[in-house]
Amino acid sequence: MNEPSALTAPRSRRPLRVRVVDEPELVTRGIEAMLRPYADRARVAADGTHDGTNDGTPGLDVVLCDPFPVPPAARDVLGRLAGHAPARVLVFSWHTHPVGVRQALDAGAHGYLGKTASGAELLAALEAVARGERPTPDLHPRGPGVDFPGLSTRESEVLALICEGLSNQEVAERLFVSVNSVKTYIRQVYGKTGVTRRTQAVAWAHRHGWLG
Repeated sequence: MNEPSALTAPRSRRPLRVRVVDEPELVTRGIEAMLRPYADRARVAADGTHDGTNDGTPGLDVVLCDPFPVPPAARDVLGRLAGHAPARVLVFSWHTHPVGVRQALDAGAHGYLGKTASGAELLAALEAVARGERPTPDLHPRGPGVDFPGLSTRESEVLALICEGLSNQEVAERLFVSVNSVKTYIRQVYGKTGVTRRTQAVAWAHRHGWLG
């Protein structure tokens, strides 16, 4: 209830103008509702939905987008948005794996926020991006079990995602690699761990520290 007053960031001279790109109306309206308690600090621009370009509309401060899950398209969208000043680009996505976050930032995003964020957290990220800061989720490994003994970092990431129940396609989308690459990593994991099936790989991971 006291969420708005708990935020202490200084007010700007006018509310930040936010454009929501390539989202269905349901999502755009939800973002509008999240920001409504903070309307004196940030609000969705009247033309909140857009065709995927940042045309430099005067006074536009932040472009909010979720370019996932198609990796090539994600890079294209982010590069196009980030290449047109003055608005900053904040990715607002369900996809928060460290690899995807890093690649989105490398592709031109100015900040990154998960869609589990509260309205207060969304406002804080918007204001941070507008100030030139780079808000992101925690990019450190997700805890014990990510770096498995005898496996490379990428093989460990693939095994961790398999343990989460992701399909080969979902692993590929999360790591921004091809499905064939995922299959190669899985074969390498099987060879190094001495297993032949997915369930055996998951059991091996649990025996070697996976706590997910």
